[in-house]
Amino acid sequence: MELQTTNPVSTTRTNRNPKPKRKLKRIWRVFLTVFLILVLGGGGFLYGTNQGLQIRRMLLGTVFSTYHPQYEKYLRLLLPQSEIDALYNARNHPQAVQSTIAKGNKSTFKKSSSENIQVETVNAPNYTAKIMIIPDPTTVHIEGTKFSDKGQPLSDLIKENNGIAGINAGGFFDPRGNGSGGDMIGIVISNGNILSVPKGGKNVPSLVGGFLKDGQFITGNYSTNQLLHLGVKDAVSFGPQLIVNGVNRVTPTINGAWGWAPRTAIGQETNGSIVMIITDGRFYWDKTHRGASMSDMAHLFEKYNVTNAIAMDGGGSTTMIKDGTLQLKPATNTDVGMRYLPDAWVVIPH
Repeated sequence: MELQTTNPVSTTRTNRNPKPKRKLKRIWRVFLTVFLILVLGGGGFLYGTNQGLQIRRMLLGTVFSTYHPQYEKYLRLLLPQSEIDALYNARNHPQAVQSTIAKGNKSTFKKSSSENIQVETVNAPNYTAKIMIIPDPTTVHIEGTKFSDKGQPLSDLIKENNGIAGINAGGFFDPRGNGSGGDMIGIVISNGNILSVPKGGKNVPSLVGGFLKDGQFITGNYSTNQLLHLGVKDAVSFGPQLIVNGVNRVTPTINGAWGWAPRTAIGQETNGSIVMIITDGRFYWDKTHRGASMSDMAHLFEKYNVTNAIAMDGGGSTTMIKDGTLQLKPATNTDVGMRYLPDAWVVIPH
């Protein structure tokens, strides 16, 4: 499946082996440059005001999002260990609220097709966002990689499942940093079938987003068995929650724990339509775009009257495709131009 990109700049493909180190060095050069400028030019502001404290938290969260623990020793230049631990805790053990489940939901939805799935663009100073609106929530499914030891690009997950659009979904274990995408994290349910459970089994709760058979999108802390009992057909673990029951759930601590990065998230409007949002970031494509915060994502969903929304895996995994076209160039270097994913949200018309 030949992919196009909505950005007119050339998308030269290169071998993926030497790129991660160069990419990491670039990220750290940017981070250290920004840090030095802030310290030398505004040390009093950075370390003497509440706004400066939040900026330091955001910088630390941005480093967290790169998943390179070997650099965490430098984080003490930004914050004391107690603050670092608090942000770690907020990231790894976020507080969760169960979204309300409507009983006997009999909503009817407009048919999802290539013609009536909209993709809108929002240009902000620090990121570009693509917002895809899918009228029929019952056409949105989790599809997992067909391989046991590696993931698949979003293009393949869409094509092989007769889909027309989609975004990346859950995360994956990647101890060697090679981006193979084959080892799913937490709960993954596809069409009622269990693809992955947390360590400890089917009764261990995890923060998830998922769909009931009637098209309701729910989010909360659930075990695999609880989700199956509720009749959830597709679900995946990630987070944090952005909006629950119409309330913005992003706090300054959550913002700081996640920083700025390319983002992916999914939510549902009051009329049932599904809203998928991705952003660019990490100065990867547009050299002025650091990426979006979790607060940025929540505000985008609020503009679309979304009642429940949750973040998916971001960074280099962030990808959106509609009708074979990449909506933003992913912040990664692979031989196929996008990250190998463990699973994805795929729109499959009835």
